[in-house]
Amino acid sequence: MVLSVPCVFNKYGKKIGKNFQRVGIDFRTILIPDGEDQKTERSLFFILKKMAQHGLQRDSTLITLGGGVVGDLGGLAASLYMRGINFIQCPTTLLAQVDAGIGGKTAIDFVGIKNLIGTFYQPKLVLIDPLVLKSLDRRQYRTGLAEIIKYGVIQDEKLFKKIENQTENILRREPKILISLISRSCEIKAKIISEDERENGKRAWLNYGHTLGHALESYFKYKTLTHGEAISYGMLFAAQLSRRMNMCSEEVVQRQSQLLRKIGLFRKLPRFNSEMVFKKMFLDKKSRRGQIQFILTRKIGLVTIQKNIPQSIILSALKQFQIDASGLF
Repeated sequence: MVLSVPCVFNKYGKKIGKNFQRVGIDFRTILIPDGEDQKTERSLFFILKKMAQHGLQRDSTLITLGGGVVGDLGGLAASLYMRGINFIQCPTTLLAQVDAGIGGKTAIDFVGIKNLIGTFYQPKLVLIDPLVLKSLDRRQYRTGLAEIIKYGVIQDEKLFKKIENQTENILRREPKILISLISRSCEIKAKIISEDERENGKRAWLNYGHTLGHALESYFKYKTLTHGEAISYGMLFAAQLSRRMNMCSEEVVQRQSQLLRKIGLFRKLPRFNSEMVFKKMFLDKKSRRGQIQFILTRKIGLVTIQKNIPQSIILSALKQFQIDASGLF
């Protein structure tokens, strides 16, 4: 079974179909609309119903072809159907290739909270073809670069420097540099996950920038900012909070801010209610025992998990962040 969205399947579906026919594989297709608003229980049960109607068995395989939404939904459906069938990811966006498609997290959004219901379910294979990124629009391509920058901040200063030094080539999507960025990102994430699959420790490092990022996405109902744009603001906020707590130098904050701006990830941020965004942070799955858990930076390539930050400091930093963010334009 191939799960995809119309715009992606229209580009690659015929070729996939011919390849399957050539080797004698029978397959069916499920197409769903694209977008974060599809990550619902309704979409999930629609997929499961189609899988049942087409008679998928325990030895069947579900292949997802698309971005993070398709991967999250398909992975969750595969993990639930007959208590788990084979699952293969074919991510077609940069964001999915370096983040959502790697690591085995599956989920739907629920009661307004991103990825609240899900499972840890590893795919049998993740097949990444960087050439499909040529068809991505500019904004969606850049939103994936935010996650690659994140990997540099949390684990690899050399990767961060490479993005700083080769920004123009990266924005031109030159295959050689793109392949090196994607492979290194996957390598970093796979290593972290192999040591902590269920996020009891260092896997939380991957959430750098996501605490505020997810809150902003939810606050603006997933319409104003892409995921990469939201976590870019989240990374800037995490860096500023790190600086406020004397954990890093001002240079660390400025390097992140300058690179994110250079890549084009700071879209104009509308004014928001700081108290409401602050409350949304508490609904995030990364919160622990009523406390917001932040991933903060000590230097480029080194982060730490910080708990029990006084609420007054977070709220004060959030109000200052809103002022600073408006000054980026």
